[in-house]
Amino acid sequence: MSERLFSQLCGLNGANHVRLIDQFGSVLKTTKKWPETAEEQRQQWAYCCSISEKLGLGTLFEAWIEGRRLTLYDRFENDLYVHLSGKDGKKGVWRYELERLRREWNSKQLEAI
Repeated sequence: MSERLFSQLCGLNGANHVRLIDQFGSVLKTTKKWPETAEEQRQQWAYCCSISEKLGLGTLFEAWIEGRRLTLYDRFENDLYVHLSGKDGKKGVWRYELERLRREWNSKQLEAI
């Protein structure tokens, strides 16, 4: 199932880089030539989580980083994280597609049980 999810994420408009990471920080699938290493992304996610905790915001489910490119870190499921990045990324499109894919993923998980 992660193969299908990965291919659908790679097809998102403006997503130049896609990476799937498990809860331990291990890369499950990735496109080539990411600007950051998986370890740097894990550290950025941990930093964002610590800020959320310090501010009393609760569990962090996603973080958007904007600069010369748009980067999204999303807690897709308890043990699966999606990282997207691209120069022409469209927040609304990425957000909508991630929610659609999450619903599809969750419905398939129930079938597997």
